[in-house]
Amino acid sequence: MVLRSVLILSAVLGVTAACGGDDACDPSAEACVFEADVSTITVGAGVEDEDTCQSWTLNNATELWVNGISQTNEGGYHHANWFFVPDNQFDLPDGTWSCNDAAFSELQAALLGGYLFALSTQSQEEAQELPTGSAIRIPPYSRIIGSSHLLNAGTSDVETTMHLRIHTIPLVDVAAKMAPARIQYHDLDLNPNAQSSFTTECLVAQDHEDLFDAPLDYKLHYALFHYHQLGVYARLELAGGPNDGEVIALHEGYGENFGQAFDPPIDLAAKGALGLRYTCGFDNPRDQTVGWGIGDQEMCVVALQAETSLAFEGDVPAGTADTEEIVDGEVQHGGPCALTAFPWDFTKPGGTGH
Repeated sequence: MVLRSVLILSAVLGVTAACGGDDACDPSAEACVFEADVSTITVGAGVEDEDTCQSWTLNNATELWVNGISQTNEGGYHHANWFFVPDNQFDLPDGTWSCNDAAFSELQAALLGGYLFALSTQSQEEAQELPTGSAIRIPPYSRIIGSSHLLNAGTSDVETTMHLRIHTIPLVDVAAKMAPARIQYHDLDLNPNAQSSFTTECLVAQDHEDLFDAPLDYKLHYALFHYHQLGVYARLELAGGPNDGEVIALHEGYGENFGQAFDPPIDLAAKGALGLRYTCGFDNPRDQTVGWGIGDQEMCVVALQAETSLAFEGDVPAGTADTEEIVDGEVQHGGPCALTAFPWDFTKPGGTGH
């Protein structure tokens, strides 16, 4: 039986900042590393839980330009999405707390602050390394919050420490400022005993034109794919224009790190594209249909970081898929991208530092 049984052993165990010298590192003038054991928890045998949030208050007096993020843990993490918010938001003791009790919302966190990175499925060690000069801005006095999906399918408890490390560069070295985006296919309906795929295309060129009164300006620097154990591939393509269907990223299999950096970045406008097309492929050996969810269900997500002023969320909501055909033995589903696009503010204020 799946129970929520997560024991907090300790909250924040330690935070360090280093820049290769004996003095405190100045992120406005040099490259720095900030790191912390955000929490140590025990995930009970047979436990699955998606109501665990974790926070780390940075106490950063200046803005941070993040060029890389890495994490390590000892297991028990199925997936986690990490955000930053002003430190006067979700003002709870650092460590682990209930997302639901605090009314934490990933979308709200992204709007208040921003999206930082995501932990790949079952990954115990990985790094999101952006191309040289690419960086995500964290405003002064921010708090990092992770929304974690915990899973321990074993027969013994797992004690696990989430250690985060943030690499920053000074503003003078920032050549490309990152804005986030995400595409999801919620209307999953994996056919029993069959291979299937799910595709949507998010055409953002018109939204960019409407918001900025200018042609599309979107250079993709990083993509992170997410699916569960029935997933066999994720594919990202150009959509629209003369290079429609060009595959720019393909992840196959079920491995530790589902992230991919693009160096040089993929310039959608230079390729004449109108947006992106995303596909997840699955192989379902079960006699039952599999849908969106945790446990033995599936997901189809890609998180993006791009050089642009356009942020967006694209989704195929449940009940909206409108095409299905069989091609070479694969049941191919398609659904329209419900697109929410908005300008990304690179001057967002931070917290109060109290």
